[in-house]
Amino acid sequence: MKFVFDPDQHLHLGYYKNTLDLEAVAYKVQSESKWVVFWDNEQDSTLLSSVLKPENFYERYGYIIFTVDTEDLSYEMGSKLLKIGKNS
Repeated sequence: MKFVFDPDQHLHLGYYKNTLDLEAVAYKVQSESKWVVFWDNEQDSTLLSSVLKPENFYERYGYIIFTVDTEDLSYEMGSKLLKIGKNS
C-alpha cells in the first residue's frame, strides 16, 4: 500500500495504564477521509511483535496498527481505538 499523507495533519495517540506506556502516531491520508495509525519504529515493539506484520512496516513511519475511516480524528477516539486494539 502506498499512502500520501497530508503534511499538516498528524496526531499523537497514547494508552497509559498500569505499567503500559503505548504511543502511536496517526497520519491523515491526503484527499481521503482516512487516517493511518502507526506504531512508531523507534519504540520497543516486543510487546506487539506477535501482531505486527513485516509487510505493514514503513521505514519512515513504523508499523501500521490500524486505519480509521473518518475525516477528523480526535485524540480521545484514536486513543480509545488504540486501547481496544482495532484491527486494520
